[in-house]
Amino acid sequence: MPDLIERLRALDAQAALSLPAPGSGKTPARHLALLEFGRADLSLARLVEAHVDALAILTEAERTTAANELYGVWASDGPSSRLELHRLPGGPLLLNGIKKYCTGASLLDSSLVTAHDGTHRVLVKVSLRAKGLSVEHGEWAAPAFSATNTATVRFDGVVLEPGAVIGGPNWYLDRPGFWHGALGPAACWAGGAIGLVDAARRVSREDPHFRAHMGALEANEWALQAILTEAGRQIDADPGDSAGVGRKRALMARHLIERSCTEVLDHFGRATGPTLLAFDAAVAQRYAELTLYIRQCHAERDLAEIPGHS
Repeated sequence: MPDLIERLRALDAQAALSLPAPGSGKTPARHLALLEFGRADLSLARLVEAHVDALAILTEAERTTAANELYGVWASDGPSSRLELHRLPGGPLLLNGIKKYCTGASLLDSSLVTAHDGTHRVLVKVSLRAKGLSVEHGEWAAPAFSATNTATVRFDGVVLEPGAVIGGPNWYLDRPGFWHGALGPAACWAGGAIGLVDAARRVSREDPHFRAHMGALEANEWALQAILTEAGRQIDADPGDSAGVGRKRALMARHLIERSCTEVLDHFGRATGPTLLAFDAAVAQRYAELTLYIRQCHAERDLAEIPGHS
């Protein structure tokens, strides 16, 4: 079977990664396309979602994209992971520091990366073949998403090309598309969960407890599709977020999708028992990946941000 990057390049060559942009009038279709990628393969969906998010960001910034170039988006920050942008007097811009959770490291061509420029956050485009950039694979211990080459990346004086900075200070976080795009990963979570519903359907069992769990699984499948469809409709109704509700909507939708995915994980195990999780490698991998992937939802920290926002 071709590896992930070969499959991703094949999809790109077939124009299967040319999804409608958020706010384009076809956002529900974008969400449901990402859901279907997650339904088929969560590892592939993780790479697809980052690539199409990068394309949407570059389009929003009125930047051109190179044909056949595969992108990532590395925006995670933490106390042990900080990337600094240095402006040398009369010289080039340099990146120094580390980034964790870099999906597609060693696989992709370029990535959009957030960095600190004094008190501001900036977004820069970086070639993953740049001198001074090194990938550290040893830290990623989880079997989930091992095929995506998610790793820690170290930047030691990486020189940025002219025009590498995308937008102005804090543009990446302040633009309307940030919160529209936050539903992309959630669509992949939903697809991962529905893939488990598909696997449960293949189990032949007629006892009432199994049927009750299947009822709950199918109800969650409907809810996941409905949330993504309605959120997409609302984004298209106000793509510039003039009402200022994009952040609240994204946090609420991500919460509801995470809760629904958690219910699917619970009902799936209770419905099917240990057999599929122990003896079906694809199901076991999907279950582990979905469990990890939905932790991108910040749980109570996100919920605490919802009240009081318009």
